[in-house]
Amino acid sequence: MAGTPFTNPDWAEETTEQIDRLVGVVRDRVTNNIVTVVRTIVFGLLGALLGIAIAVIGLILATRGLQVLIALAVSEERAVYISYLLLGAILVVGGSAAMRRRSGTP
Repeated sequence: MAGTPFTNPDWAEETTEQIDRLVGVVRDRVTNNIVTVVRTIVFGLLGALLGIAIAVIGLILATRGLQVLIALAVSEERAVYISYLLLGAILVVGGSAAMRRRSGTP
């Protein structure tokens, strides 16, 4: 423990070191944790937004590709409706399967 300026010639240096240690401890315990939490939130939101965008683009590509494939067998107007019906059915079945697998359902 630092003494007084009258009894300890290194008083200023010791007091400065104690303040520096205290600030370092506060920084380590508070600031670093806050930075970690904020980074997690930012990267999580960024990943969620990119995931949603990729899913939407994937559905658009799947719909258009399915329309092109079906148009080889039937007219293009019917191919559009058939592709919507098929992808809609696939998404409904996938959603139903996900709902059954969730926890807390009988």
